[in-house]
Amino acid sequence: MARPEKYQIVKHIPPEHLNEEADLFVAGEDLTVAKARTFERNLMFVRMRYRGFAVAEASAASGMTEPTAYEVQRRWNESGFAGLVPDYTGGPKARLTDEQKEEVRSALELQPMDTRSVRLLIKQKYGVDYTEKQVHIILKKLGLHHAKPYPRDYRRPEDAEARFKKTSAMLWMV
Repeated sequence: MARPEKYQIVKHIPPEHLNEEADLFVAGEDLTVAKARTFERNLMFVRMRYRGFAVAEASAASGMTEPTAYEVQRRWNESGFAGLVPDYTGGPKARLTDEQKEEVRSALELQPMDTRSVRLLIKQKYGVDYTEKQVHIILKKLGLHHAKPYPRDYRRPEDAEARFKKTSAMLWMV
């Protein structure tokens, strides 16, 4: 004797109209390719649940884990088609604003520094403690590069010999 299902799927619309309604919904939405793909996968799961498949079977056939399938079913029961569209938030908020990053860039235009010094500057001025690797990534995204100036480099400062002795560190420059 089979156990009854604990979580039933709500049939917002008749099964024969499911595909047409889904097409109308997608036509009214501005979905990215990734969101459209996920929507189709979630819709496939709902179709299978409408046909009477268990959550485990429908989730395996549509390529998602069971916990994800239960979440998709909960969102379908609450919101219908809108619940099948993934809600990507874009990740965590940056700890430095764009204005603060530009201030760091301006400071480097005035005085070239090595990565460690830039890291300390950010920590003292903004209270944000990045690793040296992350500081490197941020400075690269700002379009900066680090190098010792060569004799024929157009970016070579006037006081290159004094500023960059053989024992000096690699400094970030604009």
